Amino acid sequence: MAYRPDDTAAFVGLQRIIGTLAGHSGSCVLTTVGEFGGTDAIGTWDVVAGGGTGDLAGLHGSGGFRAPHGPAATFELDHDLD
Repeated sequence: MAYRPDDTAAFVGLQRIIGTLAGHSGSCVLTTVGEFGGTDAIGTWDVVAGGGTGDLAGLHGSGGFRAPHGPAATFELDHDLD
């Protein structure tokens, strides 16, 4: 995360997710790019091709998120399984 003098930030990252998606268990890796504007973190992500395990080995897709301060956030992932 790179903080700016105005208390905003830009960030990039990788997330490894372990769980169940539409009844398919395994893990996947997502790349993330986003911005923090002082009140909300907003970003996009893409599934890393070949980074899935188990039933999620053929997962591909992309999505995004919005996370304001506090416990609530919104996540979206448009995906397909081969």
